[in-house]
Amino acid sequence: MGLVFPNTYSVGMANLGFQLVYSMLNREQDVVCERIFWDPSEGFQPFSLETQQPLGHFEILAFSIPFENDYPRVPQMLGMAGIPLDSQKRLPPHPMVWVGGVTASLNPEPIAPFVDLFAIGEAEALLPELLQKYRFCKQQRASKKQCLEEMSSIPGVYVPSLYRVTYDKRGLIKSFRPVGAAPEKVKRRVASNLELEVPRSFVLGPSSEFESMVLVEIGRGCPRRCFFCAAGHLFHPVRHRSLDSLRRTIKEALKLREKIGLVSSSVCDHPELEGICKEVFSQGGKISVSSLRLDRLEDQLLESLVQSGHKTLSLAPEAGSQRLRDVIGKGIREDQILEAVNKILSAGIARLRLYFMVGLPTETRQDVEQTVELVKKLLHLGRKLTRGKGLERITLSVNPFVPKPWTPFQWHAFEDTSELKSRIQLIQRRLRPERRVQVLHEPPKWARIQSLLARGDRRIAMVLSLVAGGETWEKALKEVNLNPDFYLHRPRGPEELFPWDFIDQGYSKELLWGIYQKALARGSQN
Repeated sequence: MGLVFPNTYSVGMANLGFQLVYSMLNREQDVVCERIFWDPSEGFQPFSLETQQPLGHFEILAFSIPFENDYPRVPQMLGMAGIPLDSQKRLPPHPMVWVGGVTASLNPEPIAPFVDLFAIGEAEALLPELLQKYRFCKQQRASKKQCLEEMSSIPGVYVPSLYRVTYDKRGLIKSFRPVGAAPEKVKRRVASNLELEVPRSFVLGPSSEFESMVLVEIGRGCPRRCFFCAAGHLFHPVRHRSLDSLRRTIKEALKLREKIGLVSSSVCDHPELEGICKEVFSQGGKISVSSLRLDRLEDQLLESLVQSGHKTLSLAPEAGSQRLRDVIGKGIREDQILEAVNKILSAGIARLRLYFMVGLPTETRQDVEQTVELVKKLLHLGRKLTRGKGLERITLSVNPFVPKPWTPFQWHAFEDTSELKSRIQLIQRRLRPERRVQVLHEPPKWARIQSLLARGDRRIAMVLSLVAGGETWEKALKEVNLNPDFYLHRPRGPEELFPWDFIDQGYSKELLWGIYQKALARGSQN
């Protein structure tokens, strides 16, 4: 098997899902799994890292895709290797193409024509069963078609070739139906017991994004379920690994690196976080976290981060105004933001990274102005608490809001890119005099592509094929006669059939619509 991460080595090796699957596969006695990464350098050809084998050498290519913007590299890498893009034109000795990762559970349809099967859900629950069924098919000398039909009987396995999609005159999906015995709904698989396996960085190499630490997953899911957040809705139910199950992993990790990166959608919500920190320190280690919950900053955690050498902490207010934070279900107040920064400064950390979005539902220019005012309040607070010295640095990461499948905002339109640019420029312009503030942002044009891929259907695959061959996005869209506005900006109603509606996430579309309507009503009242 070739385990493919369609992004760079540094990004791939920082992904715990990728590392977990690599470890699980190589523990199987009859599986040899090698890693394959994308390389942006000129003249790149995809080969495996371990033995430099070309993609066509492998029996199975398993893509792990956490980000929609990596979708174009699936046809690009297959094309570079001389492998047919159309899954139904691939026959042995061409490899089978499997896809897993977060995007498979959100909306796999934009790359469905390239893929033989998708693994919908968590690897611990699905991968062993998938391998067992594949072994059975090999023993029976089943054809590829027979094998895919067999594997489609596994809950969580989606075989695109076994489903037919029709469209009405407006271009909306009219029907999405299985062929033969394939299930109408594909149920996302969830690991029933996280205590059995603790994902961590199993392979540590130079040039990886977090090469100075071992990443350890301490939990999965987030109880907050902010309305814009796909991770909060996808990784449910919320599960926290117990301290007892983590002790052995912590011990093993500290043999490899001095620092452990605690990974979870909501680290601060772990009920045994204090005990985890103490366990790491008792063994002579240090800790690191990516982002902190503003209203759950405990003194013990801050003390542990200071002792571990943290100079910068990341917080995510998401919006500057209280009105807009209420609309998106963030659940934090301005006084909690100020109190959190007070605690951080008092602990001796003088650099902040703050995450904000523009283009959120019901957002106005006034909301954007209040992002600027909030930053200025934090600067003033810093000067007050440090007797004029102030915060050393505030880095603002300001990114366009992208509506994601399986969230209450999946119906909402993506904001016009010119308006997004204008709002980002407003923040930059107003904060330019503040020499200790740096504003970073994702280009709106790339957020536009992400939004197109996040909510696209199978027809987008034709565009991806052209982009993979070197066409620009605009030319590719024109060539296949697809209007991006259809996917990005038009209003959507509760009756519309989405490309991802065939997935059973364990909660209803009606529930999400109700939350969306309440959020819009809240925005119009304030």
